[in-house]
Formats: sequence, structure tokens, C-alpha cells
Amino acid sequence: MISRFVGFVASLILTGASFFIFFRPDFFHLEMKMNIVFIFTLAILQCTVQSIFFLHILSEKGPRWNLVVYASTISIIFIIIFFSIWIMDTLNYRMM
Repeated sequence: MISRFVGFVASLILTGASFFIFFRPDFFHLEMKMNIVFIFTLAILQCTVQSIFFLHILSEKGPRWNLVVYASTISIIFIIIFFSIWIMDTLNYRMM
């Protein structure tokens, strides 16, 4: 019960930080790309917090195959997102 409460509070803090960076990008006096990097980092932390506290990925008692499948799925999603952003950035650069 206490782990779900800790996960809930951590999720609220990470979500609030993401909204703050999005709505007040001039507060930290950073470039837009750095704000995107911070939001992306907070999103990864949010996924990690929810996986640990709500999906209980690390506390399973049986074989670790579910963890291996979960890690492969996360890495495939990361590859797709990373290269999609890279392609869009390259197309934006070449179209200008």
C-alpha cells in the first residue's frame, strides 16, 4: 500500500515538472532543445516509476522472461521514437 502511495506522489511530481517546463520554458533560460531533452528525461523517469511501483516489474518471483520481454519492448519503442525524431529534424533542416 505504501509503495503505491510513493509511486503516486512521484508520478504527480514528475508530471508537474513536465507541465512546468512546457508552460514556462523561459523560467530556466534554456534553449528549446534542452527543454525537450528535460521533458523526454522526465517521461522516461515517469515510465520507470510506473513500471516499478504499479506494474511491479522488479518484484516478480518467477523467471525473468517477462522482464526481458519488457526491456526489449521498451528498447524497440525507444529506437522508433528516437529515429522518428531524428528523421523529422533532418527533414526540417533540409527543407529550410
